Amino acid sequence: MPAFNTIVHSEVRRLARKGKLMDTCFKIFQRQVYPGAPPHQITDMRICFFAGATELFEVMTAGMDDGVSETDGDLAFMKQWTDELEDFHRRTIAASQADTKGTPQ
Repeated sequence: MPAFNTIVHSEVRRLARKGKLMDTCFKIFQRQVYPGAPPHQITDMRICFFAGATELFEVMTAGMDDGVSETDGDLAFMKQWTDELEDFHRRTIAASQADTKGTPQ
């Protein structure tokens, strides 16, 4: 489950106003994916997480037709890259679950 889905939607704007939305998403992600990660790994993951978010924002902004209003082309563009992200997420979760099934408890 993406970190964003665990945040109550009413909290999103409040966290964004405080400059804590992406930080909160990262913390949720880190606890879900690597709960026992050492501090240096958390630092590296945080850098990658924010770099990925920044890159996605830039790609999304550059790909919009006119940057002002949504067009059918914009909606198709957003669907294409969100499908790609969702597919990656599904494969990552499946691989993670497969790895933990083989691990002795």
